[in-house]
Amino acid sequence: MRNELKNSVQIFIKSIMMFKELSFIGLLLIPLIFTINRKVLREPKPFLIILSFSVLVSIIALRGMNSGTSDSPNFILFWFCPLYSLLIYRLMLIPFWARKKRDPKIPPRELFYSGNVSLFADKFFGFVFMLLSTLLPMILIIKLS
Repeated sequence: MRNELKNSVQIFIKSIMMFKELSFIGLLLIPLIFTINRKVLREPKPFLIILSFSVLVSIIALRGMNSGTSDSPNFILFWFCPLYSLLIYRLMLIPFWARKKRDPKIPPRELFYSGNVSLFADKFFGFVFMLLSTLLPMILIIKLS
């Protein structure tokens, strides 16, 4: 009985270590969805699925932080980034909707500046979201650990 418990604890610790190694997925999950298909983040049903997955991953990360060793920097904190990115996205949508009365569009990829300013707000929205959802968590986790 004791050996079974010891084996299950060792398996759990190994799975947490694997969880820590794949933590960059948590950092890039929502920005990747934002880049590929923004509609998924606005529609209620897919958003609830993504939100529930983010909450589940955050709960697992909390358990991993409590049972694991304290490394510096603690990359398991990246698993909290999907919740943070969803919050940032929703908070940034509020002023965009209020000002533009529409959802942000995916602007065309241009190699050189074309002078077209009609989608400047959309490009700015995407730039600020990517900056806040990827660079800020990396800087904070590395500096604060």
